[in-house]
Amino acid sequence: MDGQAYLQVIERRLERYFDKKALVVQGGLQLDLVAELHASDEGYFLVHSIKTYSVQHDEYLFVKHFKDAVTKEELEPYLKLLRSRMQELKTTTEHMSSLFALLLICEQGMDEQLKQELSKYKYHKDYCFTLKGWSDLAVYVADIPKQEVTCNKAGRKTKQYFEFGK
Repeated sequence: MDGQAYLQVIERRLERYFDKKALVVQGGLQLDLVAELHASDEGYFLVHSIKTYSVQHDEYLFVKHFKDAVTKEELEPYLKLLRSRMQELKTTTEHMSSLFALLLICEQGMDEQLKQELSKYKYHKDYCFTLKGWSDLAVYVADIPKQEVTCNKAGRKTKQYFEFGK
């Protein structure tokens, strides 16, 4: 399986839940896929007019396909883009959490040391002392030659969406 075929598999897996967004070049960065998921949950007491709570969960997925070997210097602008998106996120009192995910499709693989650094990468943002929720940044590395996916702690819950052979 090559990187383009893997990208198509990911698109098919996520199309039921995620809304695909237009690809916009920002700061010279070209992305291969941008998608968003917005989910909400509400609780009621006896009738729908008496709402007891309402929470929103959002996921923002950014995918970049690298045809050549990837360096740390190439990755930093993409991580910076997601960190700035987290800072700019407009929240309400109903917002609970957001996950900003960066999927790196590496056609020629990735250096093991860099992969280890990314698996330990952590970025968390609280909004109004968590009264308006929080955001985490998940990083997934799809190593095409090895057919394996590596992620950081924030990405463990949703790693199965990006696994090979499922």
